[in-house]
Amino acid sequence: PFCARVQFRWCSRSRLRPLHATYNMVDTVALTKSYFDVWNKKDVPGIEALHAASSTLKDWDGENGPTNADVARAISGIWTAVPAIRIEVIDIYTCASSLTCVANIKVIVDAKTTLKVCDVIEYDSAGKIVSLNAYKT
Repeated sequence: PFCARVQFRWCSRSRLRPLHATYNMVDTVALTKSYFDVWNKKDVPGIEALHAASSTLKDWDGENGPTNADVARAISGIWTAVPAIRIEVIDIYTCASSLTCVANIKVIVDAKTTLKVCDVIEYDSAGKIVSLNAYKT
């Protein structure tokens, strides 16, 4: 996905004119929403494809990596251990053209257990995840 951001300023003739344009080749919001859609489908090849060949996943239980296959295998283990688990995205925060975003999510483990989690996701210029660090309250 392509995203262009243009900043404007007022010129003396009461018109807007471009101050400068920055181009972010990675739409981190769209990619993050897509990631959690694939996650909720429990699609192991899909998760592996969304991670860069060299990537990591860190959460409160440990660290996985250094490859996308290792990360996908770890996530698959979560799905096997907790078949009903699913994620709801609450908010996604971005900063200008940064390739990092923050996703506030609810991890619904089962009918009785829901976790509030903050994921810090870093993408490469191709839109692949190079690191995902998950923090829970």
